[in-house]
Amino acid sequence: MDDLVQAAETFISKNLGAVLKSADFLQFGADDVKAMLKLESEQDSIDEDKYRSVVSWTKHDKDRRRKHFSDLFRLIQLENLSNEFLNDVVHKEELVGSSVECTNFIITATLSRLLGAQVYKKIKGQSDEILIIGGESCQRSVAKFNTKTIQWSNMPDTNIARIYPSAVNYNQQILLMGGSNGRTYYNSVEMLDLNDENPKWDSNLPSMGEKRYGFASTLLNGLVYCAGGYNNDTGRLSSCESYNLEERKWSSIRNMNKKRSLHALVSARGLLYALGGRDDDNNATNTAECYDPRNGKWEYIPPMKTCRYGLTAVVLNNEIYAIGGYDGSNYLSNYLSSVEKYNLYAKTWIDVPSMNGTRYGGSACVVDGLIWVFGGRGAKTVVFYDPATNKWQVSTNMDRERWFPCVLSI
Repeated sequence: MDDLVQAAETFISKNLGAVLKSADFLQFGADDVKAMLKLESEQDSIDEDKYRSVVSWTKHDKDRRRKHFSDLFRLIQLENLSNEFLNDVVHKEELVGSSVECTNFIITATLSRLLGAQVYKKIKGQSDEILIIGGESCQRSVAKFNTKTIQWSNMPDTNIARIYPSAVNYNQQILLMGGSNGRTYYNSVEMLDLNDENPKWDSNLPSMGEKRYGFASTLLNGLVYCAGGYNNDTGRLSSCESYNLEERKWSSIRNMNKKRSLHALVSARGLLYALGGRDDDNNATNTAECYDPRNGKWEYIPPMKTCRYGLTAVVLNNEIYAIGGYDGSNYLSNYLSSVEKYNLYAKTWIDVPSMNGTRYGGSACVVDGLIWVFGGRGAKTVVFYDPATNKWQVSTNMDRERWFPCVLSI
């Protein structure tokens, strides 16, 4: 079945222009249209075709479909459109002009083109750099890695040593949360503000509501979410909480359906996704569930093909990649190199080529459309995955061996 899905996607990609112009396209649902717009094509004018198809699809049932227009419009690579097309076609379209979101997308694309992609990324707080924090073997050490120059540089050490913490990047403010020193479990938080000329770790932040070790965190809709983990007071956790940086306040949210530690947590399409981990019976699990902040409910999604704890996960092109880990089948000797991805539209898991080596306790992030993976027990190399070639490559060696580090694009 997976081969059939991949074959269909390949056929559509090669004939994408014709599919977008077909009468059948107008009958597709919004999710199917989004999936089409995410497909790559070698056709030079494909983004013009994508734009015209979105306008035609919306106008085919304007009253019902108008609400989807801005979400579809943002999937078009406006930087690839000519100035003439933008001025003569896009700017004159009523659907575009009446949408604040679409207008902002055009401004972003125009600035990116005028300033150059790299300069604009810097202005937007993005770069080609990755921050690597701690790890069980070097608990306070922080390093920065440049994906273009393949160079390492040192950053300020954290204030305290933290084993199995979690971290997020909120507008270049790095929040490092929880963890343990091997005896004491933490709910404390410290922050490194990369917007400062000489950044230093600041521990003057509100603590989480619960001590957490081996938990996972992510950002969604301007809030920091933390889920699961373990502590010596209550054991393995299903509890979750969110942090509002503006209000400096932690709030509890509904528990996950399953207790999890050493799992992964990502956000995509307005939802949180918790994957794998160690369950309350101390076993590796392949279960996965998603949280909708609109109704405050966790619901199970199809399980992964492989049980994994100590995995890492990222979102790329509307797919969630579950990377490495340990399946629990043979204590400390069956670490995983395997990778699988969950398509958010098809709601199915598909195998991805395995990494060059096993990764238990590695961590990953996305930079410029590539998945970069660092660390893991016994893993000294840095590897990256290119979805265009469907291959993993070794980039360089780590600055030092790290397992269970926090890895963030900055």
